[in-house]
Amino acid sequence: MEQAQSSAPPVQASSIPGEELKTPVVDAPAPIVATSHQESKVPETDVPAPVAATSHQEEPKAPEADMPTPVVPVPHDEEPDVPRAETPGTEQGPNEHDHVEIDFGEVDSTFGDNESSTTSLASSIFNYTYENGRRYHAYHNGEYPLPNDAKEQDRLDLKHHVFKLVLRGKMFRAPIGPNPQRILDVGTGTGIWAIDVADEYPSAQVVGIDLSPIQPSWVPPNCEFVVDNAEEEWPYAPSKAFDLIHWRVLSGSIKDWPRLYSQAFKHLKPGAWLEAQEHDVRVSSDDDSVDRATEVVDWFSTVDKAAEVFGKKMDVADKQKQWMIDAGFVDVRDDIYKVPLGRWPRDPRLKEMGLYFQTQRGEALELR
Repeated sequence: MEQAQSSAPPVQASSIPGEELKTPVVDAPAPIVATSHQESKVPETDVPAPVAATSHQEEPKAPEADMPTPVVPVPHDEEPDVPRAETPGTEQGPNEHDHVEIDFGEVDSTFGDNESSTTSLASSIFNYTYENGRRYHAYHNGEYPLPNDAKEQDRLDLKHHVFKLVLRGKMFRAPIGPNPQRILDVGTGTGIWAIDVADEYPSAQVVGIDLSPIQPSWVPPNCEFVVDNAEEEWPYAPSKAFDLIHWRVLSGSIKDWPRLYSQAFKHLKPGAWLEAQEHDVRVSSDDDSVDRATEVVDWFSTVDKAAEVFGKKMDVADKQKQWMIDAGFVDVRDDIYKVPLGRWPRDPRLKEMGLYFQTQRGEALELR
């Protein structure tokens, strides 16, 4: 299946749209999932930009006392009834997570309160909500609509494999060079992308943020995870700006997309890159046979309408490019990929891609 690219000038942001049909409803070619890959670049210092590029190079005016304080997260395969938390400075055993941090947000009223705040907040993030036999995040409860239990984690890892197939083994498309120093993964989920990137780029400190502390215990030494809400103010000082910010499939979980892009712009170095990958919730087929699969089309339309009522639309893939431009990014490119739904393609790579995508999407349909 050929890749479709927009005629827009090269960019460096990636958004991958695409939702899938469970199985072909007609004998004609099965529907495919379009994926748009968007990349965007922060202007170099000698290029006029809406935001002062020098702010990314300034040293912090005060000690970074407001940075997250380490806490102990839950191992991947554990769902303890009683939360565990470590205060800074306590010794941790080999099975404990010393790489996950918490952003205090409004809890961090004073630096002197950090230790007590860490303990109470660390405890609260494990007070998960259980509904219909599934487990959901506790931190900012209700902000993200999907579960965070082991079954959902397996699905997220499977989806990661689909994206690797789409990008032919690459973690991202942005040309950041061989020695990046700082990389941020927004909505890191299980942390699988951040871990793979940390292994591939040992020069970089890779940070993954998410509402759920579900990342694994053992990670590369240059990888860390932070429990945080991406829609709140990010805590990183100008001296901690990133060479690459990445997110994937945040549709349905963000209320204010323009603000998210503005935050990303603010926390990137001059000349650095943002890459966003989003699914298009609208399924399609090359011969328009998908029009006969009315139940599937109606289902995705209904889901998007429900997400809009929730305040977090899912149909955002085709809007990413303009949001990047509005935030001040340059060299924005929107690449669109087709992802088959099912194993009907003859090409082995596309057949594998379609099988994995159909499998993870089928599991997603059972989430509620």
